[in-house]
Amino acid sequence: ESDSRFFVCCLSSMTSGVILPVTPEKRPPCGSIESDSNESLSSCRTAPSSGDRSDFGRVHRLFEDPLEASPCSSLQERLLEREVESENERLVYWESIFVVLPCFSGYAALFGLQHEVKVRLRIADDSSQASHHFGAAVSCLYLFCLIFRIAHKVVFSSLNPRVRVHVALSCMMVSMLVMSVVVLTFECYDLYWVIVSYSLGGAAIGSFESNLLNCLTPFGHETKRLAILGIPLGVNTILIGGFFIMGPPLQVSVTTVFAGVAALNLIGMIVFAVWIPPRGEAVKAGGVNELVADCKGCRHWLPLLWHYPLAFAVDTFTLAGFSPGLSLYVYDKEVVEVTESVVLETKTFFAFYNTANMLGGLCGRWLSYRLQQRHPAAYVCFSLLGALLLVLREPVLAPAGAFLVMLGDGLIYGTISRHVDSVIPQEFNLIAISYWLFIGDVGSLIGSSLISYLRDWLVT
Repeated sequence: ESDSRFFVCCLSSMTSGVILPVTPEKRPPCGSIESDSNESLSSCRTAPSSGDRSDFGRVHRLFEDPLEASPCSSLQERLLEREVESENERLVYWESIFVVLPCFSGYAALFGLQHEVKVRLRIADDSSQASHHFGAAVSCLYLFCLIFRIAHKVVFSSLNPRVRVHVALSCMMVSMLVMSVVVLTFECYDLYWVIVSYSLGGAAIGSFESNLLNCLTPFGHETKRLAILGIPLGVNTILIGGFFIMGPPLQVSVTTVFAGVAALNLIGMIVFAVWIPPRGEAVKAGGVNELVADCKGCRHWLPLLWHYPLAFAVDTFTLAGFSPGLSLYVYDKEVVEVTESVVLETKTFFAFYNTANMLGGLCGRWLSYRLQQRHPAAYVCFSLLGALLLVLREPVLAPAGAFLVMLGDGLIYGTISRHVDSVIPQEFNLIAISYWLFIGDVGSLIGSSLISYLRDWLVT
């Protein structure tokens, strides 16, 4: 059937000049062939000069190698590619939410349950050296996340972005197992194991986010918009669901929560392998050479992006340092006195607190793809105002502060994601996303490193 199609196309170009490049069911509507196809159209319409018997040779070669013989083949391939791209844009892979959710559940378990781990390690919330050492161990989450925003292109140079997503989910699963089995079940309370778990989690997030976004880019804005909704859903699966089941009446142990998140990451790998098709992965493995080439080509993408991640760095500083970072150590008693007449068990209080956190994140990400596109610095005010409310240490204002911090985060994240897809050339998509998230992790690292010192300042 393919040979006959090319045969008709070739004969048409030699006789009537009428082009039949594809079968009717694949023919695009008028006007869909853009100017870059004009040259191919001209070559298809050009009749051979009289007396030129090469036509018979072309017809003969058509049956041997139709792709080489037909001048219409490049046009046909281009049209078919555009048909596939158009179909990719129409299909929405909502399953991508269930790939993002497990990885960010692991991320949330590491930073959101750090106080539970600290209690199990019998380290007090004070100004002691052990307390500060634990804070440094937790900061490995953000340090390795920062490193692997770029290092994934070198460390995993032999793997394409799709395989790197599987590696990242595997690293997060191992991180959860180290924490649940080695640290909490076998009670290996050496801080080195905490460092291993948090470092693996950081490497997982640093490798996962940019490579997944790169894999989803060919499927259009709608798929990516749904995917990033998985971030607040994954985070609050732990910050709401986790705190709820650890409180009365269920009293589920923190060990079980970490083990459950490990299982979720295995499910995420299966969903990604089965339901998200491997399309548009133009980024090839290249290691250091690929990284150098991306840097040499920075004039094609960096001027369009360099200032956008600065707003994201402020956003991630408030996330890591204040919500939930500092809040976990400010409200660290058995109960929280919200008002004179309302007293809540601490885990119940954090379930309400994190509900506001989730609503802010969902609203921000949903609005970011519907509001008029503007610079993300316009939304930094939400993050700073939220941090200010949290610093006041008023329990009744804490949920509003969490909502504002996450609202700013969602707006900033979604706005930058739209901007990258709109203006950055496809071949630089991965390095641009990696750069954006790398700058953001500088803010996370600073915020996380200051938590214990901020607590000392506020409490004492």
